[in-house]
Amino acid sequence: MDARPLRSPARRLFARATRLGAAALACLVAACAEQPEPKRATHAILITCDTLRADRLGVYGYERATSPELDAFARDALVFDRAYSCAPWTQPALSSLLTGRPPEEIGVTPGNTKRMGKSVETLAETLRDKGFATAACVSNGLVRKLPPNAAGIGLEQGFELYDSEMTMREKNRVAFERDARGTTDAALAWLATRPRDGRFFLWVHFQDPHGPYLPPPELAAEFARPPTDEKLPLGTTQRGLGQIPQYQRLDGENRPDVYRDRYDAEIRCFDREFGRLIAELGARELLDDSIVVFTADHGESLGEHDQYFCHGENVQREQVHVPLLVRPPGGVSKRADRDERGYARSSAHVNHLDVAPTLFAALDLPSIADWRGLPLSDPTALPRDRALVQCFVALRKNVSEWAIGDGRWRLLWREHDAPRLYDVLADPGELRNVAGHEPEVVARLQKAYAEYERSLGARDGIETEIDDETSKGLEALGYVETQKR
Repeated sequence: MDARPLRSPARRLFARATRLGAAALACLVAACAEQPEPKRATHAILITCDTLRADRLGVYGYERATSPELDAFARDALVFDRAYSCAPWTQPALSSLLTGRPPEEIGVTPGNTKRMGKSVETLAETLRDKGFATAACVSNGLVRKLPPNAAGIGLEQGFELYDSEMTMREKNRVAFERDARGTTDAALAWLATRPRDGRFFLWVHFQDPHGPYLPPPELAAEFARPPTDEKLPLGTTQRGLGQIPQYQRLDGENRPDVYRDRYDAEIRCFDREFGRLIAELGARELLDDSIVVFTADHGESLGEHDQYFCHGENVQREQVHVPLLVRPPGGVSKRADRDERGYARSSAHVNHLDVAPTLFAALDLPSIADWRGLPLSDPTALPRDRALVQCFVALRKNVSEWAIGDGRWRLLWREHDAPRLYDVLADPGELRNVAGHEPEVVARLQKAYAEYERSLGARDGIETEIDDETSKGLEALGYVETQKR
């Protein structure tokens, strides 16, 4: 298997995070304290990208120029090196991000036949009720605004504008999407017509680099490298185990290196439009009045653990480790301690549940009682050895997998299987199971998960009928299987 996808950038990343350490983070907070009273954010902007691995970005140590615009933005942000999604696929991940609550609690597991119940309050609903204008521009067909009786996850709840206009159909499947340029255009159009006398919350979700990987020809050529001799079977199913998944297949191409290069090119395609959006926010004098958070819904397997060009298959690190950048109003203090490349970094263990409290803290609004996350304005205030859960439940074969980690250790298990333990500081690729050598760590994390499970509130999901078109789209993505009758 090609080792390029994870090992070297991740090792460099964690080495830098370790060197930065708690002392440097304390200096960051102290530097901010020397400034005048922190500026309250007038607006909140959440930008998410589908299927984006942290370790394929320059700010996270990748050597290829996939993300120059994002890297430039990160120099004014706090970069979180150990950030995780709550799930390895879109519906539960984004639902948690936009509610501040874990997927199990809001009813979007065990599969894609459920949506959040109306009693679940989203960020958009809360902010709308506080007088904010709310808008979302999304590009993944699985989060389109749908009729009440159709499959969906209710993410449109609370948005006065929910722009999910998608006319493009992806190659190899029936799923709808919108490209990065169209998504940025939609966001800028709303900004041009928004009410001028109030605060706003804007969410922008980019589809690139979700497969099939079809970057513009000029970017495909720019990122193409001579492939190795590695070849894979062309799959006839949507699964990525040991094969090119059917929905990813491109004109008979069976060399995985070609797909990896196209994935990189798709990131650069997104990055150009991200840069255009940020530049326009600056030109309209909105950027420095806003709290801006950037993250991904989940990652992508590029060959690790014999999974190719897929997600939603497990909770290994490559599928749930995500970028997380937090830019406060005016940017991170110029006096903040930075690494050798000029980034203010945090090695705190965080996840998507921390985004909602972070936005509200910057907006000078009280946190919500149901939220489980913590504001990230002062990473040194977060509990040490903080245990965070990533949960995965596959509908198709009734296979469940979970992970819980504390920043160094990650414990993974499936029902009826022995747990696997990884030291992600020493082994970021999660290749060496050390559960047999660290029984105390296993027991501690198992206890933490049991306490977490007991603390969950009542599940609040609505079973919905899946229309034929959506069912085909979910099946094409590999998220559900057709039931035999």
